[in-house]
Amino acid sequence: MPPHQPVPPCLTTGEPGSFAAFTLEKRLPAILDNLLKNSTDTLTMQRLQQLSAEIREGEITPLSPVIFDALNRAIKPCIGRSWADMPFLAVELYFYARILLAFSYNTATPADPFQSVKEAANLQAIESLTILTDYCEPDCDIRELLRRSVTGNIADLSQHAVPEADQVSLLVDESDAAERLFASGMQRIDLVCDNAGMDILTDLLLIHRISSYCSHIVMHIRPWPMFVSDMTMTDMENLIRQLVSSPVPAAKHLGKNITQLLQQNRLTLRASPALGLPVCFCEDKALTRETFENTELVIFKGDLNYRYFAGDRRWPHITEKRHFSEQFSHPAICLRTLKSEVLVGLPPEIAAGTLHLHPDWLTSSRYGIIQVFTG
Repeated sequence: MPPHQPVPPCLTTGEPGSFAAFTLEKRLPAILDNLLKNSTDTLTMQRLQQLSAEIREGEITPLSPVIFDALNRAIKPCIGRSWADMPFLAVELYFYARILLAFSYNTATPADPFQSVKEAANLQAIESLTILTDYCEPDCDIRELLRRSVTGNIADLSQHAVPEADQVSLLVDESDAAERLFASGMQRIDLVCDNAGMDILTDLLLIHRISSYCSHIVMHIRPWPMFVSDMTMTDMENLIRQLVSSPVPAAKHLGKNITQLLQQNRLTLRASPALGLPVCFCEDKALTRETFENTELVIFKGDLNYRYFAGDRRWPHITEKRHFSEQFSHPAICLRTLKSEVLVGLPPEIAAGTLHLHPDWLTSSRYGIIQVFTG
């Protein structure tokens, strides 16, 4: 991107016809409706109903500073504004914080209204390892594992409809470049994980595989429950226990390998505060240093983490990858299925080809990317 080209505006809920506007109008109310159907506590239900009314007619109000102080400060410029006039990522994070407050979430009793659906997704994914044994081998083809990891990312419980894994097509496949990057020899690799279910299972398979390339892996996890299916530290600890005790041989083997990496201090699980804030790692260098200090490679898994990496902005799809490589200052690999309107680094011929795709190609999860960003 030429130095004189201005940074594009943030995606907002006020843009007619945008996925952000659709989310505000359809997706967020649907998530609330589902919570209301499964809630029995009167006070919680009243709070959820109030939140539903505020989305349609109310304004953004301050959060509890005791629990969400950093997020409260981040959204301060939005206080008093309509929900239909908000930066997309900020309104989503605010929405999930309000849900947690409706369930009386606090540090002493961190209620997770989405825990049961995540556990069900994890159990289903564990069962699927009975037929995915090839990916459990320590010397499996890492390029194939990266592709499987992308299809695993369709497992997003906040979406209305999710395609089957064999319906996902890769728009960009730079798995060969990713393999060369892994094989270059590194001390530390960071992985920012995303959803429960097959998504997190493929993350753990990938961690097991790349542990042969480096001495230390840091896995970054959401600091609190959000986006319905995003993994938290509690979810991770429960999942590892379920793997170790699973009757599925491949799952048990994976659980023991991950446990061994943890015991050897070769794997660190970290709840990263930045992943609960409307930030961009390519724009906030101080936050990037704080979150990824001393790493040599960061793997951003999933659509939301792509937005955290590149910025939740209306980037031209052919914006050069070099811009983000220079801003981020670390090599990065992005693995995702497309569920939002942020996409950069497309070669012009691929970008031209997207004109012939279905109108919702950016958000339907039917297309994926494996992108490598290096200096």
